[in-house]
Amino acid sequence: MNQRLRQIARRYGWELMLIVLTIGAFIASSQMSPYFLNGRTLISSAEFYVIFGLMAFGLLPVVIHGEIDISVGSTLAVGSVSFALLSEEGVPAVVAIVIVLAFGGLLGALNGVLVARFGLPSLAVTLGTLGAYRGIAFLLAGDAGVVVSDSGYLYAGNAEWGPVPFSLVLLVGSAVALGLVLSHTSFGRFSYAVGSNADASRLAAAPVVRTKLLGYVGAGAFAALAGIVWVGQYQSARGDNADGSILFTLTAVVLGGVSIKGGTGRAAGVFLALLLLGTIQTGMKLANVPGTSQTLVVGLLLIASIGLPKAVQLVRDAMAARRTAGSATVGSAA
Repeated sequence: MNQRLRQIARRYGWELMLIVLTIGAFIASSQMSPYFLNGRTLISSAEFYVIFGLMAFGLLPVVIHGEIDISVGSTLAVGSVSFALLSEEGVPAVVAIVIVLAFGGLLGALNGVLVARFGLPSLAVTLGTLGAYRGIAFLLAGDAGVVVSDSGYLYAGNAEWGPVPFSLVLLVGSAVALGLVLSHTSFGRFSYAVGSNADASRLAAAPVVRTKLLGYVGAGAFAALAGIVWVGQYQSARGDNADGSILFTLTAVVLGGVSIKGGTGRAAGVFLALLLLGTIQTGMKLANVPGTSQTLVVGLLLIASIGLPKAVQLVRDAMAARRTAGSATVGSAA
C-alpha cells in the first residue's frame, strides 16, 4: 500500500503540489477580502478564466512538442470578429461555429506548416503571425467593432445549465477530452515522443511533421473556440480582444507542469494551474491590488514554474552523487 502511494506521489507530485497551493491561495484570498467566498463571485470569476483556459488547452500539445505559439490571442481576436460578422449576415449559429473553428484551425495550420514543414523557429513565426492575425482582426472589425444580439450566438458565453454556466461545462469537457486524447491515442503517444526527442522519433518512423502540424491546428481551433465564448460573454467583438493574454495563458501551461522543452505535461495539471492562478488573481482583484502588481505576480509564477523543476533536478543529481561517493568510500574501506 505504501509503495502504491509513493508511486502515485511520484507520478502526480506536481498536480498534488498545485492542489495544496490552490487550497492555500483559497484560504489566503478569503482572508484578504470578505467578498471572496460569495458563490456568485466565485462563479463569475471562474467564467472569466474560461477563455484563458481554452487557449491554454490549445497551447498544451504545442508546448509538449517542444514548440511555442504566442499568436493564440490574435487568433482568438480573428475568431471572435469573424463570428460576430457571421451573425450580422444572418448565418445560423451552428454553421457559424463550424466555420469559425475551421478558420481558426486554418490559421493554426499556417503556423504549423512554417514551423514543422519548413523548420522555421516557432517563436519567430508566431511572433510574426501574432501581429499579422491581429491586423486581420482590426481590418475585419473596423474601429467600432461588431455588436452581437442574436441569442444563438451568445449561448456559449452566457447560457447556464442549472446553476452552472455552460462555459464552465465546456472548459471541463475540453480538459477531459484533451486528457483522453493525449493519454489514449496515437497522437498523444507521438506528441510525447516528438517532444522528448524529435530526431529519434523521426528515425523511428514517427510522423513528426504531421504531429506538430496537428498540434498547431488544435491550438488555432481552441483559440477560435475561446473567441466564440468571448462573443457570448461580452456580446461584441473587437480587433484588440485578448490582447496581452499570452502571459497568463503560457503561465497556466508551464505552471501546470508542462516542460517548456517539451516531452512532458498533462491536461489535469494545466486545469489545476488555472484554478490556482484564478484563485490568486481573483483574491488580489477583490483586495484592490493594482493590476501592475497582479501582472508582476503572474510573471514571477511563470519564472518560478520554469526554474523549480530545474532546481529539483539539481538537488536530485547532487543527492545521487553524494550517495555514489558514499558507496565508493565504503567499498574502499572494505
